[in-house]
Amino acid sequence: MQTIKSIWKDYFTFSKKERNAVFILLFILAVIIALPLFVPAKKLDIKIDTKLQQQLDSLQRTRSQYKNNYDSVPASDTINQKNTSIKLFQFDPNTLDEQGFKQLGLSDKVVHTIINYKNKGGHFKTPQDIKKIYGLSSADAERLIPFIKIASAGKNDNYKNDVKQNENKPTTSNTNYYHAININTATAEEWKTLPGIGDVIANRIVKFRNSMGGFKSVDDVKKTYGLSDSTFNLIRSYLILK
Repeated sequence: MQTIKSIWKDYFTFSKKERNAVFILLFILAVIIALPLFVPAKKLDIKIDTKLQQQLDSLQRTRSQYKNNYDSVPASDTINQKNTSIKLFQFDPNTLDEQGFKQLGLSDKVVHTIINYKNKGGHFKTPQDIKKIYGLSSADAERLIPFIKIASAGKNDNYKNDVKQNENKPTTSNTNYYHAININTATAEEWKTLPGIGDVIANRIVKFRNSMGGFKSVDDVKKTYGLSDSTFNLIRSYLILK
């Protein structure tokens, strides 16, 4: 039976070759550990786009500034911010200017349509006529109708009587009312005095009338290319066939 001393000697006694191998191994290990201390690490040459970096920095500053400004605004102000420039007030669409329509919250496109309609002789006779404006949503129309007060409302209800009274008067676009015209003799300039009729439609009506040898009825005018039903209904009361 082996003693503890003999076991110790068997496992922890090295030959000369084994001792040399251990020393070599320790030397290699020491070199590996010490090598980073004497050899500097290679620096990576990374080129940074300065312009891109400036844009990123600017974006970061803008984001931080926006966040600070947003945090400082009460929740109720943030919700109502969109509607701060909208003011509802009583108005006459026949006399209200472009800036006034914008204050009512209408888009630039719709405002331009209304102004163009009025410049061509268009006239609002009742608050509900605002619904005829192309591009105006039904929601906006219903929102505005309670505030519309037309000064001339109720004065021109009987259009046929107005036509008879004015059919022999000289036609002019500078008066506050529209004159009746003879659809078979009216010139393009006379057609343009009617509401909603511009240069293009006026010339088309005259050309269409000449091509068919004259209108046989007032409703024939409606067949003119490009003349909408709403515009025809607007001018029909001022059309006379002789």
